[in-house]
Parts: sequence; structure tokens; C-alpha cells
Amino acid sequence: MAEGGSASPALSLSRADGWVLLLTDGGMMATILIVEDQEDMRKLYQAILEPMGHDVLIASQGVEGLHGLKKHPDLVLLDLSMPTASGDVVLGFIRSTAELADVRVLVISAHPDAESIAEKLEADAFLQKPASVKEIMETVNRLLESPG
Repeated sequence: MAEGGSASPALSLSRADGWVLLLTDGGMMATILIVEDQEDMRKLYQAILEPMGHDVLIASQGVEGLHGLKKHPDLVLLDLSMPTASGDVVLGFIRSTAELADVRVLVISAHPDAESIAEKLEADAFLQKPASVKEIMETVNRLLESPG
């Protein structure tokens, strides 16, 4: 238990494919859609999220991400610069669709205007690429623990 008596996922160190990962105790299970065109980044996010106990869906471009929303994920990790439909199109669709109002969105992008775009389109959080494993884990946990 964390101070104050509330449960908090425990973090521990582990190695997977050369990366040092901080893992939770698997206390929360969520469906997370990764929408990212760079394969190495998709694999990294997946390697972080699956050991945390989350069900991970993968989309390698914006249009695939739009189709992935049919599974109503709890959280979307979203890049902004992608082929076929950019991340701002995907985020705009999420925010304009009543059925997706409770879906949390974490924008992780190197786009020079990413933070202002994420804020304008009401993303729940923003991280600048490259984000650390710890930053990603802490932000995902915070978004999943906070009320929708």
C-alpha cells in the first residue's frame, strides 16, 4: 500500500531485449491501442505495456488506428506524423465521437508542434519523443487511474 492507504502498482526492474523496464505488479488491466508508424517504437511501447498486464492492440498508420477504435480501447498511444491519416485526424475523430468520449489519449510525438496540437485537440496527456520508459509507464498509469 502507498502512503495514505491507497493501493499503488509496485515497480521493479527487469531486462527485456536489452531494455531496462519498470514493471507493475499487474494490478490493472486495460486495452491500449498503439497508433504509431515506426515499427521500433511500436515494439518498444508493446514491450513496456504487455508486462504491465495490458492488452495491446497495434495500428501502423492512422486509418488502421481508426479501425482499431471499434474495439473501444481504454487508452490510445498516438503519434501525430503518420501516413494515410495523421494523428490529429485520429484524435479529432475520438473527441468528436460520443461513443469514444471516455477513451483516454496519450500523444507521443516528435512533431515540432505536437504539444500545442495535443492541447488544442484535448489529448489527455503529451510526451515528447523520445520519452523514457519511466515517463511512459507513469503517464499510462496516471491516465488509467484517473476518472474518465
